[in-house]
Amino acid sequence: MRNFIRRTAAALAVLCMAALLLGTPTEAEERTYSAGGEAVGYYAGWAAYQGFTPDQIPAEHLTQINYAFAQIDPDTLTIALENPAHDQKNLAALRKLRQQNQHLKLLISVGGWSDSQYFSDAVATAARRESFAASCVDFVVEQGLDGVDLDWEYPVSGGAAGTIHRPADKQNFTLLLQELREQLDRQGRRDGKDYALTIAGAAGSWYLNQIEAVKVAAIVDHIFVMGYDLHGTWDTYADFNAPLYAPSGTSPQSRSSISDCVQAYLKKGIPAEKIVLGMPLYGYAYQGVKAQNNGLYSTYTSAKSVSYKMLKKSYLDNTDYRQFRHEEAQVPWLYGNRTFVSYDDAVSLAAKAQLARSLGLGGVGFWEISQDDGGELIAAASGAFRSTWDNPFRDVPPGAWYEEAVQYVYEAGLMQGTTGSTFSPDRASNRGMIAAILYRLEGRPRAGTPPFTDVAADSYCADAVAWAEQQGIVRGFDDGTFRPEGRITRQQLAAILFRYTEYRGADTAGRTDLSRFSDSAAVADYARDALAWAVSAGLLQGRSDGTLDPSGSATRAQTAVILQRLETLLEKN
Repeated sequence: MRNFIRRTAAALAVLCMAALLLGTPTEAEERTYSAGGEAVGYYAGWAAYQGFTPDQIPAEHLTQINYAFAQIDPDTLTIALENPAHDQKNLAALRKLRQQNQHLKLLISVGGWSDSQYFSDAVATAARRESFAASCVDFVVEQGLDGVDLDWEYPVSGGAAGTIHRPADKQNFTLLLQELREQLDRQGRRDGKDYALTIAGAAGSWYLNQIEAVKVAAIVDHIFVMGYDLHGTWDTYADFNAPLYAPSGTSPQSRSSISDCVQAYLKKGIPAEKIVLGMPLYGYAYQGVKAQNNGLYSTYTSAKSVSYKMLKKSYLDNTDYRQFRHEEAQVPWLYGNRTFVSYDDAVSLAAKAQLARSLGLGGVGFWEISQDDGGELIAAASGAFRSTWDNPFRDVPPGAWYEEAVQYVYEAGLMQGTTGSTFSPDRASNRGMIAAILYRLEGRPRAGTPPFTDVAADSYCADAVAWAEQQGIVRGFDDGTFRPEGRITRQQLAAILFRYTEYRGADTAGRTDLSRFSDSAAVADYARDALAWAVSAGLLQGRSDGTLDPSGSATRAQTAVILQRLETLLEKN
């Protein structure tokens, strides 16, 4: 391996949202994904040297962690640790992490790009295969692990310089897996547990031709398809690391895609449930590229691997770089300072996970966990794979604090996207939009003509505004306007929701003492009762700085959350 989510029940919504500060998610709302397929992450031993220790792993989003890597002792042809003291310390920390997250499986991964030299020797005879398998089983038992992951790069040919190959690797790989499976099962019967056996495989049909793919798939629990490095620093031209689909335009070099690679596995006869789609938490930066096509397909003078952690630190917030997204390939890139940066973000990884889900694959996975130190990419992909709704919005990443609410308002027909594929969660809500939402919530009752000079009869919100004004839910301004496109303030929203709740005959008796907010004096007289009720009812809460911010905007994401809370409140009355 190279360097490298239908609305929930009202009661659940109350539990999940009770602590939410408007616009700011809290730790209590971080989603835990615990059902539906595997989410596999490789944790590299060297990550601890770089300050990312096992306790920082986002275990709530994973089902399996593979510790990378153990190697093969060239003298004994058995499993060995490269740095025993350091590796055993990491393994102890991983076991502690598993105690706190009992859904987790911990596997030792053997091999990798740099440590696959001696696989061919270790599998060349039956005696060697038996000895190597026994050493792996003994290691798993001694270290209290849950199984073995083999990352042989690669049988027959390929891999790092110095890797030993034999034509018989193709058959011997299968025989090794059979031996290892038998010994793990035998040990499992003694221990009363099921030990896992998995492998990592390259993303390409060439790899499938070098192993007995169908036989291998029948033995192992899953194959982690390394869905990355389709292009990289070994190419002549700057290109996408892991495009989901191949761009249709002309390319100066070979074109492939993650979709193509998955289809190659399926066409080979490997059951979909045996495939875990691996995804990169890193990209490549190519320096010395040309400005044409914003660096894509340009020659370059130098290149390097860049972790998502480093991308956030040095590129994504750097105004010297412009962000682009290839609509066909469904991946982003950056261009600036004569540099082309291919990478994946939460949106592109969620798209890959959605493909995996649509194909019925066994799970998703990641190389390498420490490269996503905030865990946002892992959460996005894991959440998308376990999603219970068909999310059409690429800017509503799975696991986002407002995702459930967006799902609710979208499926209930209360809010639509700003386009077919975007929700624009950060855009401010406007007054016409709020009237339209409440109108839809009431089933679009018959309405007359809006009495305001700036709401045309053919406006999308005309019927809504007319109905809401007739019911005393909305009011206009002294100049006879409604200002439908004007942003709605928090106190205006509170006032409208207060009147709508009264219209529905629900309880509006509760009041919070607004004097506890440092800017309570800024609340307009017309909105004081409404805001005191809205805070008491849990629809709005203060900002994290102790203010109420009555004149502040409400974004579309915040509006969705408030509407979900409002529906819960109304269902209780």
